[in-house]
Amino acid sequence: MVEQAVGSVVVVGPSGALQGIVTDRDLRERVLAAGRSPDEPVAAIMSAPLLTISPEAFLFEALLEMTRRDIHHLPVVEGGRLVGVVSSHDLLLLQTAAPLELARAIQSRSSVDELAVQAARVTEAIRQLLDRGLSGYEIGRIVSELNDGLVRRALWLVRRELEASGVGEPPVPFCWLALGSEGRREQTLRTDQDNALVYEDPPPLLRPAAERYFQAFAKRAIDALIGLGFPRCPADAMASNPRWCQPLAVWRGYFAEWVRETTPQHLMYSSIYLDLRPVAGTDALAAALREEIRAQVAAWRSFPRYLAKIAVSHAPPLGLFGRFRRQRQDGRRGINLKLGAMLLLTNALRTYAVDLGLDETNAIERLEAATRVGKCFTPGEADDIRQAYETVFRLRLAHQLARLAAGEAPDNFVDPYGLGRSEQHRLREAFHTIRRLQGAMEDRYFTEVL
Repeated sequence: MVEQAVGSVVVVGPSGALQGIVTDRDLRERVLAAGRSPDEPVAAIMSAPLLTISPEAFLFEALLEMTRRDIHHLPVVEGGRLVGVVSSHDLLLLQTAAPLELARAIQSRSSVDELAVQAARVTEAIRQLLDRGLSGYEIGRIVSELNDGLVRRALWLVRRELEASGVGEPPVPFCWLALGSEGRREQTLRTDQDNALVYEDPPPLLRPAAERYFQAFAKRAIDALIGLGFPRCPADAMASNPRWCQPLAVWRGYFAEWVRETTPQHLMYSSIYLDLRPVAGTDALAAALREEIRAQVAAWRSFPRYLAKIAVSHAPPLGLFGRFRRQRQDGRRGINLKLGAMLLLTNALRTYAVDLGLDETNAIERLEAATRVGKCFTPGEADDIRQAYETVFRLRLAHQLARLAAGEAPDNFVDPYGLGRSEQHRLREAFHTIRRLQGAMEDRYFTEVL
């Protein structure tokens, strides 16, 4: 490494097959700090299995993988052959490594107060990603990794706090679930919390202890997240609410009831909890819930039609001759891009995902899977929908950052006539695309007869 001025060496077997990687950090932490003998084989300290990336992958994907895995080096492999290594230093030279550095800082904090300092840096990271031209999908994925890191570290700190106070370890495995925009990996600036907790069904004698532990854990966790700048949910859709901190059997019952009895309240719950995504703990519990959703939808095939009805409940705010329909709010005139556009897209793509039994929660990934697996859209239609999503996402985000820079609270209320002509044109096209998508859903799901 010293002779070649590199920070890693890839380990290969006798046949040349890739087996692992040894980095300068491995030598520091697993040899020098651990007091290992230099006579041991590298297999004793290498990281394996080897995480790799294709040479055709975008830099965004390398950055996302490094941020998610907290690694410094990513071997580039083509046809089973090593062709290079991308390092965090390489990304730093391109001025794209800020999220990676921030993710590492988050991982090393030892108190909620220290973590809050790093949480405040996420907004500036978002601004940089937007300025560098990343797509809304890319920004959402990277920021979700940072937010997930904050949540995981906060949960770890809470667990240590409970242990120190004599409460002990979790009595059974559990999973912390992200919901809503964070569950879809579409959150940028931190909005109201939407989360839940599911834990393994405990033996009868352990039920009271499990309930006490997880309710105490969830309450402290929510308080910690509020301290990091994640506001409390006004509707109390959080794990600190005992209703949303339950064993697996209870959650199964929730989904069975919501799918079977499509009341307005149950459909509202479905629009939140069908976007569940595991963030910390035992992922198998989240997988079990997804399997339950699939089973219930298969048994009650009318359910996707009711989801579709929500997606077509109102049209984008575009009137005759392509004029924007503005509303008044707090002395301003504009349109709510979240309610009038983004929510319509996410509701529509959630419907297709549930109908097809897909695991994807992100809107773009649902779109791609519905196109690939369900043949629901032609490539041209899928491109139009993705472009509509990107247009709305970036306009919302740019507006929110501008509000913050002006010392105002970020919101989704944008005056389209304050935008440039090209942005107005793209927004009109996005609204037309959303309306065509709604028309396709009306035909597919016969929403008019519900």
